[in-house]
Amino acid sequence: MKDANINGFQENKQNPEYAPSAITRIGIVLRGGDEMRFSVVDLFGAPGGMAAGLKMTSKFAIKACVDSDKKAAQTYRQNFPEAEVIDEPIENVTGHSILHRSDLSKGDIDLVVGGPPCQAFSIVGRVKLFSLKGGPRTVNGFPATRFINDQKNVLYKHFVRIVSELSPKYFIMENVRGLLSYRNGETVEMIKQDFREIGYECKPLILDASKFGVPQKRMRVVFIGNKLKEENPSHEDIPEKSEVTVWEAISDLPFLEAGKGIDPTKYSRKSKSSYQRWARQNSRLLRNHVARPHRPLDIRAFRKLRPGEKWSDLPVSIRRLYGYRDDVFQDKMKRLCKNRPSWTVVAHLAKDGYMFIHPTQERTITVREAARLQSFPDSFVFSGSRSDQFRQVGNAVPPRLAEAVGLCIADRLKSA
Repeated sequence: MKDANINGFQENKQNPEYAPSAITRIGIVLRGGDEMRFSVVDLFGAPGGMAAGLKMTSKFAIKACVDSDKKAAQTYRQNFPEAEVIDEPIENVTGHSILHRSDLSKGDIDLVVGGPPCQAFSIVGRVKLFSLKGGPRTVNGFPATRFINDQKNVLYKHFVRIVSELSPKYFIMENVRGLLSYRNGETVEMIKQDFREIGYECKPLILDASKFGVPQKRMRVVFIGNKLKEENPSHEDIPEKSEVTVWEAISDLPFLEAGKGIDPTKYSRKSKSSYQRWARQNSRLLRNHVARPHRPLDIRAFRKLRPGEKWSDLPVSIRRLYGYRDDVFQDKMKRLCKNRPSWTVVAHLAKDGYMFIHPTQERTITVREAARLQSFPDSFVFSGSRSDQFRQVGNAVPPRLAEAVGLCIADRLKSA
C-alpha cells in the first residue's frame, strides 16, 4: 500500500524516528496497510493526552470520553470529533449509557483508560487491606475499610465500577508516583485487590516520561490490568527513546516579547530537530502561542536568571523588591535549562508560570511551548481561556508516554 492519505493528511516519511504520524484533529493516518483498530473508552480523559498518544500508534479508535470539565471536554471534542464526549460527572454515568451513546455493545470495548484525579488518594493508606470475610477491625486507631469503599476515593471507585460494567480486555490507570510507596505499599495492594474483585489482575509500573521521547522529567505510576489471564507488561516490554531537551523541543517557535503574540500565527523559523519536525507535521499555522504580560520588575528579575537558576539565585536587592520570604518561596521563579528535559509541567501554570521562564526570552512559556514539553503535536489545539489551556496541558498525560504504553498493549490485543 502506498503512503496513506486520509482527510488530506499524509504519513511523514522524512522523519523515521518519530513515525508513524497519526494525530490530527480530523482523522488518523494508517500505517503500512495495518487497519486494525482497538476500541477505547477514556475516563477523566480531557483534554486528550492519553487519547492522542493512543491514536499516534495507529492501532486504536477512540470511541468515548467521560470528563466533567466542560472546557477541557471542548478541547477533546475539537481534537477527537469521532469520539462521543460525555461532559458529566462520572457519578452520573454508567457503562450502559456510554455504550448506548457510542452505538456499541458490551464486549466491543478493548481498552479503558483514565487517571482518577490524584486528590482522590489524599488519605489512602491509613488502613490496611483486609479480607471482606474477615470483618471490621481498626488499624492505628482508624476503622479498617477497603480502599474502594473510602468516601474520599469516590472518583477512583467509579473508575473501577465502569471498568466492571464495560468489561474491556485491558485497562490502563495512570496516577502520581507517590501512590506506589504510600504507607509502605498498602495502597497498591488495595488497588490490586479492588480490580481482582471484578476479574482483573493488574500490575503497577513507574515510568519516566523523558525515557519515551517526552522533553520533560515526569514520573508516573501506570496500572495495567487485563481479564485475559495474561501476564501484564513489564518495563522491558515498553521500548525507550532518546532523550529530548527543552531546546530541541521549542527553539523553532517564533520569538515573543512579554504580552505579545497572535493566535493563529505563521511559523517564522525553520525546524531544527527531529522532534520539531515531528511536532509541526500536519500543522500549517501555529496555535496557542501567545505570551503572558509581565511587570517591569518581573522582566528585570528574569534577566538576572541564567538557565537552570531559581529564585534563591536572584540578587538580594531584587528579591527584597518582591517582599517574599526566601524560606517559603525558594522556587518562586525558575528558568528552564536548554540542554536537558524540562522539570514536570504542572497545572499551576494556569496561575502565573514563574517556575517555567523561557531559557532565552524574558517571559514565561506559552501554552504551545508547554504543550511541546508535554509532547503534544502542534496540530492539537487547546480551547478556552489561557488559564484553561495551561491547566489542561498540565493535567494531561504526555501523549508520547501514552503512545509507548499503547503500542505494548496493542501487541497483546492482537493475539487476544
